[in-house]
Amino acid sequence: MKRRQTAIIIGAGPAGLTAAYELLTRTGIKPIVLEKSTYMGGISRTVNYKGNRIDIGGHRFFSKSDRVMEWWLQMLPLQPSAGGPVAIKYHGMERETIPSASRAAAAATATATLVAPADGVMLLRGRKSRIYYLRRFFDYPISLSKDTLLKLGLWRTFKVGLSYVRSALFPIKKEETLEQFFINRFGRELYGTFFKSYTEKVWGVPCNQISAEWGAQRIKGLSVWSTLMHAARKAFKKGGGNIGQKGTETSLIEQFLYPEFGPGQMWEEVARRIKEMGGEIHTDCRAERLITDGWQVRALETSNPMGDRKTFEGDYFFSTAPDTRDHAVVRRCATEKRIGGFGRTGLQGLHHRRSSAALA
Repeated sequence: MKRRQTAIIIGAGPAGLTAAYELLTRTGIKPIVLEKSTYMGGISRTVNYKGNRIDIGGHRFFSKSDRVMEWWLQMLPLQPSAGGPVAIKYHGMERETIPSASRAAAAATATATLVAPADGVMLLRGRKSRIYYLRRFFDYPISLSKDTLLKLGLWRTFKVGLSYVRSALFPIKKEETLEQFFINRFGRELYGTFFKSYTEKVWGVPCNQISAEWGAQRIKGLSVWSTLMHAARKAFKKGGGNIGQKGTETSLIEQFLYPEFGPGQMWEEVARRIKEMGGEIHTDCRAERLITDGWQVRALETSNPMGDRKTFEGDYFFSTAPDTRDHAVVRRCATEKRIGGFGRTGLQGLHHRRSSAALA
């Protein structure tokens, strides 16, 4: 009998659990997920503190990808209205949701798995983020609505407009920092009024020390012009909303899906399905060292809080842990030999916040 291949996955966050689930539904490979903590979801988990559910990381579920939206709704179906199925507009098509239990059962059958329906549902919620400034609340991202202009006052509004025109006509040519990125798209006045302090409070780093590339990825096509166009489309828009919102800049998304009991519920549900389909998830399992045979990774050595060591052998190895953790694990192996030319030099050149890397 042919031995079943296994994949060792470091991290039970969204990336690690998604990889494990896809391996089970698309291949014959058995995933073994190793998580150093006792919870599922990584930084997208929900903590239950004295009966209060607190979101630690990302909590808005939205994507312009059909595949991603369907994947989420397969795990936790959209909650139907009290009057029955809900008609929604999604990527230019109108459809009705199926009651939660029926949809989950249908999804399980479609993927040829014997997984029980999910207990929870997805809620469709409107986004509302605001900044407290001048003892008033302003929409964030800035909507440039009549309400915003009235709260800013005539003089501040004039300065914002003049500053934007100046930046549009004479932009900073060599855009290297996030500060320059904001000024080129919003003008110096609007940058100093809203974006500077807000960004520095959230990330704890001055805008002139953050790369402009980060702004391009985080805020993408958002600018004064795109904000005005969005406001105009919103004013003349008729009918229901499109939960896919493909034509909307990410920072202007107004609707998002939210699991009934927080984002952690999504990944707890994925973890449950992985176990029911034959996958393994080990908690309190910290990755320590890669074990190699020549140029090939053969196993991963782990430890638990008691200091006990355990080795997991596999055919494929994936890491979804933060870069700093990846570096420590690979470095212990790299001190003895180089893996595919990736030694200490390669490790020192990486400065990403986190990644999903494959080690082979």
